[in-house]
Amino acid sequence: MNIVAPAGNYEKLEAAIKAGANEVYFGLKGFGARRNNQNLNIKEILDGIDYAHLRGVKTLLTLNTIMKDVEIDSAYYNISRIYEHGIDAVIVQDLGFVKFLKENFPKLTIHGSTQMTVANHVEANKLKELGLSRVVLARELSFEEIKSIREKTDIELEIFVSGSLCIAYSGNCYISSFIGGRSGNRGLCAYSCRKKFQDEEGNKAYFLSPNDQLLQTEEINKLKEIGIDAIKVEGRKKSNEYVYETVSYYDNILKGKPRPTESYKLFNRGYSKGYFYLDNKLMNFKYSSNFGYFLGARIENSNNFKIDDELILGDGVQFVDEDFEKISGEYVSRITIRGEKVQKAERNDIVSIGKLPEGTKYIYKNYSKEINDRIIHNLKVSKRFSSVDAELYAEKGKEMLLKFSLNNLKGERISAIKKGNVITEDARKEITKEQIAEKLGELGETAFELGNVKIDYDGTSFIPFSELKNLKRECIKQLEMELLESYKRTGSPKKTYSFSNEKIEKEPLFSALVSNKEQEKACREAGITKIYYKQYDVAKEKNLDKTDKIKLDTNLASNLYQVVMGEKNGLKGQSLDWNLNVYNNYTLDLFSEFDNLETVFLSPELNYKQFKNIKSDKIKKGMVIYGYLKGMYIEHKIFDKEYKELKGDHYDRYKVLKNDLDNIELYLDKPMNLIPKLDLIREFNFDELRMDFTFETPQEVKKIIGSLKTKKGNYNPYSFERGVF
Repeated sequence: MNIVAPAGNYEKLEAAIKAGANEVYFGLKGFGARRNNQNLNIKEILDGIDYAHLRGVKTLLTLNTIMKDVEIDSAYYNISRIYEHGIDAVIVQDLGFVKFLKENFPKLTIHGSTQMTVANHVEANKLKELGLSRVVLARELSFEEIKSIREKTDIELEIFVSGSLCIAYSGNCYISSFIGGRSGNRGLCAYSCRKKFQDEEGNKAYFLSPNDQLLQTEEINKLKEIGIDAIKVEGRKKSNEYVYETVSYYDNILKGKPRPTESYKLFNRGYSKGYFYLDNKLMNFKYSSNFGYFLGARIENSNNFKIDDELILGDGVQFVDEDFEKISGEYVSRITIRGEKVQKAERNDIVSIGKLPEGTKYIYKNYSKEINDRIIHNLKVSKRFSSVDAELYAEKGKEMLLKFSLNNLKGERISAIKKGNVITEDARKEITKEQIAEKLGELGETAFELGNVKIDYDGTSFIPFSELKNLKRECIKQLEMELLESYKRTGSPKKTYSFSNEKIEKEPLFSALVSNKEQEKACREAGITKIYYKQYDVAKEKNLDKTDKIKLDTNLASNLYQVVMGEKNGLKGQSLDWNLNVYNNYTLDLFSEFDNLETVFLSPELNYKQFKNIKSDKIKKGMVIYGYLKGMYIEHKIFDKEYKELKGDHYDRYKVLKNDLDNIELYLDKPMNLIPKLDLIREFNFDELRMDFTFETPQEVKKIIGSLKTKKGNYNPYSFERGVF
């Protein structure tokens, strides 16, 4: 089982590899699901590929966002350079981009991002059919579901085991996008969920902020036993020290040498096992930032507190009030126990570090000097090597010959051979094979260490060690060159694409999505004949047999499972809902290849200019022109009530529903309404324009449908005008 580790910059790439990662993933500046991270430029990526390959580590490029047509086109040049240099795989979200990559880079290995929300074996198998070799499963799956998927698919499976958890399903969160124009699907999430909210009863809490995930020895061994191919560490935005500690922790487990984790001492907003167990405590309503870990509570009104962990000079602490609001923080410059100054205090000591700020209730430790110093030292001195086999032939009257060889990551045998001078003299004193092997093993500041050694020596000839040193240096240099060259590929010209520009005047069909029979009746009475019922955004493995819930005969597919099963069951005339994130012509073309799909609803993250550029005529196109936009689809049952309301500090308000799968659906407080712009929308020549009804009464439904004639109403565009970044 491989460890897939984060490389938010070049230093983190080195840290991850030194710590024991088998694969590292990194982004290209301007692309990927962490666009606001530092990421790597082209030169750093090419250097990083070489650094990793010399040490037997695979490299993965993250291109896991939904993309505009122009971005797909412009990405070709940079991807070509990275592809030709030997990148091992790319991680992708956008299915249209998958199609583009398969057609332009046929030898490129593609992994499906967790942003694809793959939550069952049917979807995993379909993605393999589409050309993917691995999928990163949705983080919301329990161990039993992961096990079931593993039993029913042979595609490689990768599981997140640590790091930040989004409360919404990845790929199905639009809050940051709709309220601020920063799309999580395009790598620029504003983390709106990490803010404090107030509900309709006046309660204030971080209602949408989960603890971070940290699976440990028991869970990792379970995943290993069922044949999971890779475990993934999150942390491209975290520190070098966090990356090194977390990766080395999992490396120790997989090597059968488990130890206590210290990751929580380097970054901490609270930890849980995520969704691995069904009864796990997921949420942290008290705080959402890197709080550190609990050190102690103030003793009454004194400046003393009993510590729950060791404390040394130079540690960082922060002071927190009874509502878990931060007051201030400092580095510890004085520790006293019963009035006596000390350098270090042990757990359960009652200490003072000076006058505590007014209002202090708790003290949290957010910087451990000892741990950080130790890891920084380890980062400086640690090395990572590839093992090379050596063969030396030394016989009087023949040229001395040295051969180094190893397997690359593709299983190919790479060798370098160098010949020395003809041996003409006998040795004046005995030279043993052990001495020769020791000299061969002195590989200096290279990326190699000596593995198996074969020495064919006549036992009497003189071997000049200075010549052997030069021979060894030249052979290693050649081996490096041959090894790196073995990963390189030859590119091919970019495939030419064209999408229909023909202007065809169409009279769009008006349809409606409803949530209940009363809304359906109102729609039909108002003249709407094409009606959809709201579906579930995600089909989890455990719910596949609930055909009364995850419907297979529906005219609206809201997840890839329904698409695949619709095609398998011979359905015709299905529509694809917008939460499948169709954002470009390439993705539209891909979905046109499904026999059961007739219409695709485009993402409401597109603005009107982008809608105009969706020109593919291989399948009917639709868009939503009215409706409460679903901002999140949440697996965890945060609230027991069927309906709640939340409001944030910046007038961001939401309506929250619990559906009959016990999932949470979070909607924006005000509906999108593009009906006043119908004249402009008709210019897009879409086949179908849809109104979504969620909270509306039958009377409100009829009023909204009536406004199709007057084109009047409260215009509310959300992304329609500004789009998203």
